[in-house]
Amino acid sequence: MTEKSFDIHIEGVPRNQLNGIQGLTFGSYSRSLGVRGVQKMVDRFVKCMLTAVGSDLSDPDYGTPLAGAFLGNIDPGTLRTLTLQSVVAAEAKIKEYDSEYALNDEERLASVRVDDVNIDEVESGVTVTLTLKNVAGVAVRVLVPQIAE
Repeated sequence: MTEKSFDIHIEGVPRNQLNGIQGLTFGSYSRSLGVRGVQKMVDRFVKCMLTAVGSDLSDPDYGTPLAGAFLGNIDPGTLRTLTLQSVVAAEAKIKEYDSEYALNDEERLASVRVDDVNIDEVESGVTVTLTLKNVAGVAVRVLVPQIAE
C-alpha cells in the first residue's frame, strides 16, 4: 500500500536575495504549501543535495559535500568535482530513503542525469541542470538553485 503524504514546498532564493549559503526558501507564501508527486521527488533531491553532511542530527549521513564547499575558498575544478560527487551522493541517499518508505511511483527516484554544471568564477557559485526521472517514467529537468560563496 502506498503512503499518502506531502512534503513542504521549497524553491530557490532569488539571486539578488542570496545571503551566505542559504539557497532554499519556502517561498513568499502566507502559509506552507504541501507538494506530492514529481514535485515532492524533486524537492527531496534538491534539499538533500544542498544540505551539508552532518547537519541533520537525526541522520548524520544525510546531505552532500556541496553545501560545505561554499564556506571556504575553492577552485573551479574542485567545485565541479564536488558538484558531481554531490549529485551521486544525493541520488544514493534518496534511493535509500525510497526503499524504506511506501511512496508512489511518481515520488520515487529512478535516475539522475547531469545535463550541465556551470561554474561562475565571478560570483563564486555553481548552477547545475539535471534531469530527474521517477519510477513511473516521468523525466523532469531541474535547475538547482545557484548557491554562491
